[in-house]
Amino acid sequence: MQISEKKLNGVVYTPKWIVELILDNLDYKNNIYERRIIDPACGDGVFLSIVVKRFIEDAKRKGIDNNVIKTKLENNIFGFDIDKIATEKCISILNNIAGEYGVKGVKWNIIKTDSLDKSFVDKFFNSFDFVIGNPPYIRIQHLGAKRRKKIQDEWNLCQKGSTDMFITFFELGCYLLNKNGKLGYITPNTYLKTKAGENLRNFIKYNKILKTLIDFGHNQLFDNATTYSLITILDKNHRENTFSLFKGDRQNVNYIDEVDIENLNNDNWTLTSNDILKKLNNIEKRGFPLNQIAKIHVGITTLADDYYIFKDPVIKNNLAEIQLRDGRVFQIEKGILKAIIKASVLKDSNEDQNRFIIFPYKKIGGKHFIIKEKDLKKKYPLAYKYFVAIRKTLENRDKGKPNPVAWYAFGRSQGLDTSFGKKILTSSINLKPNFIVWEKKEYTFYAGYCVKYDGDLNLLAKYLNSEDMEFYINHVSRDYQNNYKSFAKSFIEKFGIDDLRLIDGRKEKQQSLIFQH
Repeated sequence: MQISEKKLNGVVYTPKWIVELILDNLDYKNNIYERRIIDPACGDGVFLSIVVKRFIEDAKRKGIDNNVIKTKLENNIFGFDIDKIATEKCISILNNIAGEYGVKGVKWNIIKTDSLDKSFVDKFFNSFDFVIGNPPYIRIQHLGAKRRKKIQDEWNLCQKGSTDMFITFFELGCYLLNKNGKLGYITPNTYLKTKAGENLRNFIKYNKILKTLIDFGHNQLFDNATTYSLITILDKNHRENTFSLFKGDRQNVNYIDEVDIENLNNDNWTLTSNDILKKLNNIEKRGFPLNQIAKIHVGITTLADDYYIFKDPVIKNNLAEIQLRDGRVFQIEKGILKAIIKASVLKDSNEDQNRFIIFPYKKIGGKHFIIKEKDLKKKYPLAYKYFVAIRKTLENRDKGKPNPVAWYAFGRSQGLDTSFGKKILTSSINLKPNFIVWEKKEYTFYAGYCVKYDGDLNLLAKYLNSEDMEFYINHVSRDYQNNYKSFAKSFIEKFGIDDLRLIDGRKEKQQSLIFQH
């Protein structure tokens, strides 16, 4: 398979110890030669090779002869995959393994097919005792329009918004399982916190099928991909509100708690003990959440920062000299520049980063609008000449989609009207809270978020930089490599603040906040 095909089909190869761990948690060890199992995205057979070994060894312990074992293998072990070369390799590997035990001539049910083709899998509805695997990691938006529509028409968990194909495989797995069946997948842990995973979270919670979660947090398990991984064990016969939580890395897996699923926030599953979950809930319920006393905004997004943002440009009189990474030098008008802060590297409120952004917008009635091309050419001829020189690069942004505003406009309109003024700035990801007050109104910003607040910014920043916030974000936020955490709006907006000094003294706003709360 070519690398591009691997990427297209979301292929990530699974270490064997993960397969063993999943099978152990499914209790796929003894008395399994009569049980049916399937990997609906089997690839070249990493999961099924271990399954076949366990299956044959279990049958041998029972004294089953090879002819019966052959028949059982044909009837009870299945694999689907969309890639023909992978399925052929899988069959070859399974033949070799079976041959080691003297079992030959097996007609394997390893089938080249699109596992999400409902008309095909209908015949396997409620057929299996176990569903296992490492489903493909690929955004459904990256599929062809026809296939994407077919999947969204046929499967409930991916019908709305941007989603990942692996989420659909959870629905497929439950569709294939019999009434007492168990599922074991390793997937990205993103479904715990994203909007795309909301339907899956609700599905799992409503049906009371969550048996075990093994969270690997920021620890990397795969050699060929940066993925934050989670093992999910579902059991149709579980029917309880609690699940076993483990956390681990490549060396160890440690038991944490029997977690009450009712303690999990509907839009953000934080995997930790019940005691910590209660503390987090108390933080969110106290006072008022941050998003009710302040506004949280993302910064400027150009989708081509190297062509808009320049550090230490040479400015003389009304001209600025800028240099691209390829060595080209241009002169543009100073008047089209705005001072900008890179929030992700900001260290303190007195820092002068000396960065400027080419800002082809004008302010009308409190809002920014793109300067029309003819006006840009007339008022800023040097800047316009620069834009023309890089036009092809700008037009190739966003996978070549035409910019709906103008070809020289920023890639996104977010932050245009909300990034200026006094604010508290934070990086998008960080090891711990680092909220910095920035009082220079004329500065915009990028690579982070800002908190806008009408009152005492320094007092608010004190709470945002508190140990409480560090504790809160360490548990509710997404994990990144080296234990970095996300400080995105979705993770900080519910942080509760109960200091009355931070609530606007205007009576009507107080009443509005109390009503909302």
